[in-house]
Amino acid sequence: LKRPQRARAAPGPPVVCIFPSTFAMGCNPSSQAASASLGGGGVQMYGVTGSQNCMGPMLLVSTKKIGSIVPTMPGPDGTLKPDFLAMNPFHAIPTMKDGSVVLAESSAILRYLARKYAPELYPEGDAKRRAYIDWAMDNFAGSLYKDCMATIYPCLGYMGPPEDRPAAGKTASDNMTEFANFFLREKFVGGDKLSIADYKIAPFLFCWLHPMVKEQSFVEAPDRVKQYVTDFMAACPASDMLKTAGGYGLKEMLDAKLGSTPELLLTVAGEVKIE
Repeated sequence: LKRPQRARAAPGPPVVCIFPSTFAMGCNPSSQAASASLGGGGVQMYGVTGSQNCMGPMLLVSTKKIGSIVPTMPGPDGTLKPDFLAMNPFHAIPTMKDGSVVLAESSAILRYLARKYAPELYPEGDAKRRAYIDWAMDNFAGSLYKDCMATIYPCLGYMGPPEDRPAAGKTASDNMTEFANFFLREKFVGGDKLSIADYKIAPFLFCWLHPMVKEQSFVEAPDRVKQYVTDFMAACPASDMLKTAGGYGLKEMLDAKLGSTPELLLTVAGEVKIE
């Protein structure tokens, strides 16, 4: 979520953030006091499970058990509170605090976390792979994020639909295919092991596979993306956060708009049930 105008909280009950394999926690948007430890680290990650931008860093923090999640809603009860603005005057999530270091923007956070806590995700001694990872992250942010806004955000209720939804869906589908053909030639971005680029892009690709996005935004994901998401879910221990978060996981939120969809993913080999 980049700015409040792009990230308005939908009306409804208090947000509940649940990380099924680790802990369960309810949090009211009017309070940022609640947080949950994920291990011995001191990282505090401010965000919500309903944001693809937040989910990349949150998945990494959860997987590596390097700190805590501080559920934080956009707006006056969250990102516009004085204590948050003192950290990030741009009032955006995700925002990270690690001791005296405060950082925002998902790609910058992922790079910092990898350098300090998970160097295998952004290998110091492999300049070629690092450059490829950076290229994939920057290309996605510069080229495909606007497609996500046009096709996924309307389904989540974060913004209104574009005037021509079929055209927007075709553009998103074509750009996704082009991205996959170049950056997903291997199992993950640049190799057979996860990188920070995978944490960055997977939450968005995950949502593009939801039946509601196909039905209402006319997005057709290629088989390569379907297999990639399946592989990411298997490789990332915290990936259940994308599916279930007390009603506020990305899949749950899309399900609530369309109806129950237990069979979210379709790989080349056939259906993959994720419930």
